[in-house]
Amino acid sequence: MNINRLPDDNGRTVLQIEADWPELAADYEDVVSTYSQVKIAGFRPGKAPRSVIEGRFQKQMLDDFSQRVAQRLGKQALRDAGAESMGPVEISDVECVKGKTFRLNVSFWPMPEIGLPDLGSLAAGDDDKSDPRDLISKRLLELVSFTVPDAFVQAELGPDQGGCARDSDEWKAAADRVRLMLVLKKIAGREGIEVSEADVEQRIKEKASEFGEDSDSL
Repeated sequence: MNINRLPDDNGRTVLQIEADWPELAADYEDVVSTYSQVKIAGFRPGKAPRSVIEGRFQKQMLDDFSQRVAQRLGKQALRDAGAESMGPVEISDVECVKGKTFRLNVSFWPMPEIGLPDLGSLAAGDDDKSDPRDLISKRLLELVSFTVPDAFVQAELGPDQGGCARDSDEWKAAADRVRLMLVLKKIAGREGIEVSEADVEQRIKEKASEFGEDSDSL
């Protein structure tokens, strides 16, 4: 796999990726194996010749193949480049032809430099009755300073508040939420913390109860 860095796109990093077909042949064979189980008139399940399968499902197979390979190569390219994305990675300009070099571009907002404080100093005092998570979150935002792209703040605000001015309280609160999310992501990576689906579901139940909602609505 070859990785070339293209000129930054207004702060976004863009990587151009190329991979020769032999590197991807196993992925294609997996897709062929999946489609070989599809029932085709005149053949027993799993017994249709490969030529029939490819002739009938070639477009769908290449679509599935390109999605699978693009996701895998995109993640691998970030690891190989020593890069970390602040948010979702965008895949574009995919070129996929059977037997030919596979090409795609990935673009992302690089994670900012985040200098973490001594986490042991963030503990709340025994006489403080506030939620310790809220106190620690506030303290982290005070100690760790960096800016986030406007696009992330607008996404956090959502369509109902997307027109907020940058100097408004709503904008500042949304920017703080994004910054806190990134700080916690950095802490999780450093400390080896992983969040399970069960953890997420439990947290949703807690917040739903707090807001007087049911979990599905929240």
